[in-house]
Amino acid sequence: MSIPIAFIICTEPGRLEKQSQILAKSIREFAGKLKDTPIYSFHPRTGEPVKEETLRQFDLLGVQHQQIPLNVKYHDYYLANKPLVCAYAEENIDAEILVFLDSDKCFFGEPLEFFLPEQYNVGLRVEYGRGIGSTGANDVQEEYWQQLYQVLGVKKERFVITPVGNKKIRAYWNSGMVAVRRSAGIFTAWKNNFEKVIELQITPKQGNYMIEQSVLSVTICAMDEPVFTFSPAYSYPLPAHNRLSKEFKINDFAKIVSIHYFGLFYYRNWQQQLNKLKGINKNSANYRWLCQTISKYELDYYPQTKKYLLLLKKVEKRLRQFDININISSLFES
Repeated sequence: MSIPIAFIICTEPGRLEKQSQILAKSIREFAGKLKDTPIYSFHPRTGEPVKEETLRQFDLLGVQHQQIPLNVKYHDYYLANKPLVCAYAEENIDAEILVFLDSDKCFFGEPLEFFLPEQYNVGLRVEYGRGIGSTGANDVQEEYWQQLYQVLGVKKERFVITPVGNKKIRAYWNSGMVAVRRSAGIFTAWKNNFEKVIELQITPKQGNYMIEQSVLSVTICAMDEPVFTFSPAYSYPLPAHNRLSKEFKINDFAKIVSIHYFGLFYYRNWQQQLNKLKGINKNSANYRWLCQTISKYELDYYPQTKKYLLLLKKVEKRLRQFDININISSLFES
């Protein structure tokens, strides 16, 4: 007999171990009626297993973890883990609804929107900013999207509005929180299309960058699936808070269902970064829980120089959109 819903995460050695623990802990404490939802963690590449301490914590949190070599062919592209794991889960986990979650998330409320309205097979958030999205004709990314449309069989154009910058771009959703009805086969289609695109070496100008996310978006368009758009309180992009358009901005942690914190806690000065978020109620119990939990887990902080290296890489990726290829960052990498 199938269960109503299950959560899927990827956990590999390193930062993801503690991030996954924090995510699971937040679900168990704050997800209300969904707090006991089964959580399946996958380590989809070969190599060293996660630490014994991680397995002990997973056991306490009721997380079922497996290391299965699902990502062998694309081992060097870690984001391939998502479609490969999701397709495996769709085939093997008997749940009516599967929810994939990036590990850099944290829940503060009951995510009842995961129980999709009857007319929807998939629930997503629009990608927060433009990224590799295309505004249409004459956009530097348009060739990439047109190639995806042609190869994957998109018949109808769809557009979305980004929460950062209010940009109208071709339908492009964030792959860090995806709820699907298992019976629709969306995760399997995502995996098959991802493999097709990789084999054909279709990439944006940045190279192997967010291919799995753009392929998910185009897969949904090709399947002509209507998308249930989660409320702004779901997967709230905390580091982008100051840049969000007014209709997407939330200033009270008590009204946030879950956050997506990206690299906000990569460095020891994370408290200073939180203090730069304008207008957020920092007196809430949820905010205090977040700070206490991050302090407790100590997320293998990077040296501050890593931050500037990542910023340099980001600039290099943007320049590649205009066929300007520089690779200064490689000089500083060990």
